[in-house]
Amino acid sequence: MRVFNEVIGEYLDVPSNPRIVSLAPSNTDIIYQLDLWDNLIGISYYCRIPDGMDNKPRIGSYLNVNYRKLDELSPDIIFTTTGIQRKLSIDLWERGYPVYPVQLPLSIYGILENIMVIAGVLNLTEKGYEKTWHYLEMLYKIPRVRKRLKVYYEIDLGGPITIGSLSYINSSIHIMGLENIFGEEPRSYFKPDMSVVAMKNPELIIYEKSGNNRMDIDKLLKLFKDRGWENVKAVKDKNILILPPDSLAHYGPSHIPTLWDIAAKINDLL
Repeated sequence: MRVFNEVIGEYLDVPSNPRIVSLAPSNTDIIYQLDLWDNLIGISYYCRIPDGMDNKPRIGSYLNVNYRKLDELSPDIIFTTTGIQRKLSIDLWERGYPVYPVQLPLSIYGILENIMVIAGVLNLTEKGYEKTWHYLEMLYKIPRVRKRLKVYYEIDLGGPITIGSLSYINSSIHIMGLENIFGEEPRSYFKPDMSVVAMKNPELIIYEKSGNNRMDIDKLLKLFKDRGWENVKAVKDKNILILPPDSLAHYGPSHIPTLWDIAAKINDLL
């Protein structure tokens, strides 16, 4: 089957029953949901969802790939994403590899759209509809947080990063019944101004760890006070939720059931 990719601006021939490499955790999650686990012959270093991936060769990251391993696997299609991975996608295409970049979602509905994109590319449109409907139903039944709190979200990516209106995480925060303090910023991801966070005075802080980050509540409270946030309501009330890696930051279909757990934890916290 011949498919066109908007990012590359070229057509790609995809055979039936293809050998698939995924260099983004979101795409790996979708491929699993489409029951193509046996077709997946290689994944990225950051793919952790679902469990049981120890037998899958890990061949690259968001920025680099082991070309020797890639050549040994000889995939029929390589799924990447955009954003920080756009350059790698173009490099792969220019080297002659069958790459298909999937757009980084700007809202939670983009996660559902990407299920349909990958399903369509792999000639599994009906399966895509089935899975999309399943997650759409789950999305609309997510229990909302009891109070509409102002929330500050931060993820450790070698430094503090937060999110604006052009991030799927912002829409997830909204769906849970919360208000992102930077929800009117027309940006995706950016380093926050600590004084602005203090001025906006969030009532809840969601902190997502990444990698080997061992942050706990005591260390986090000290960090926030060192930033001059001792009078921020969320810090004074200890309304702080610490999330493990690949929680809100993961933008595969598993992001949606994760929202159920997060909403329940916030309600327990209040």
